[in-house]
Amino acid sequence: MDIKDKDTVSNQAKQMLIQGESWDTIMNATGLRLKDLKRIQKDEISSHF
Repeated sequence: MDIKDKDTVSNQAKQMLIQGESWDTIMNATGLRLKDLKRIQKDEISSHF
């Protein structure tokens, strides 16, 4: 996966987290690990509130 694809997947996961999708749904759609999703939530979403 190149860097552009990682950014796209990360942005998709971020949007899905904001919409309230479950961890399992996001992992299946994006192929990211739970560890990656929690990092996105902690660093990119929770820091804005």
